[in-house]
Amino acid sequence: MRIGTWNLGRSGAFHRTRIAGQQEVLRHCGADIWILSGAHVANVPPHGQACCTVPGPEFQHAGEHRVIIWSTHAMEAVATEDPTSTVAARLQPPALDRPLLVYGTTMTHARGGAVQRQGLAWQRHHATVQRQRAEWLRLRQEHPDHLLCVAGDFNASLDVSAHYGTVDARLAILQGLCDAGLRCLTADEIPSERAEDARRAGMDHVAFTELASLANRVETVPGVVEGRRMSERDGVLVDLNWK
Repeated sequence: MRIGTWNLGRSGAFHRTRIAGQQEVLRHCGADIWILSGAHVANVPPHGQACCTVPGPEFQHAGEHRVIIWSTHAMEAVATEDPTSTVAARLQPPALDRPLLVYGTTMTHARGGAVQRQGLAWQRHHATVQRQRAEWLRLRQEHPDHLLCVAGDFNASLDVSAHYGTVDARLAILQGLCDAGLRCLTADEIPSERAEDARRAGMDHVAFTELASLANRVETVPGVVEGRRMSERDGVLVDLNWK
């Protein structure tokens, strides 16, 4: 199974000329499941099914969503605590012997609320991390027979340098994933096979239920293709294989 996550940089609002190129990249990557952040309904591939977050006050353009889960498989929406920043869906891919619950997220960035003087830098991010890690654990407990995937824009690097984010938030995210029985496949300290052109993990991550037989390969979704800017950020693709 092939799962990807990519921040499309609100191309539906500010960079509409990028949409056609983004669609081509998404098609070329051939993922079974995409967790797209900063997305627009025009971004999603034409064949498949999508579940979207509820439009929030900061996304004023019609068709914009913080997160869109798209899949080649049929999906059933699952309620989340913050429907403007998170979305969840239940799938039953034929390759799996049990259902898969996908949780897509966009966590608050460093200055969320700080510009409006509603909090200090990183304060809202820390609060978001605590809420979401509790929700991951709740979903794990409510759906014990499901596999779980948490992916999207964490707005935090999860490598040991924590070059974007804070050490406390990084540790809280990793511990929250572990508590929910998940392994972050894109954290630099996790042993993973990487494609030759795979770059250092950024702020977009994929975590999956810890399975003894699970193997994964990480690839980069390029933000620039043949000199054309597709997004300000690279995305990430993870190939999952298991016995």
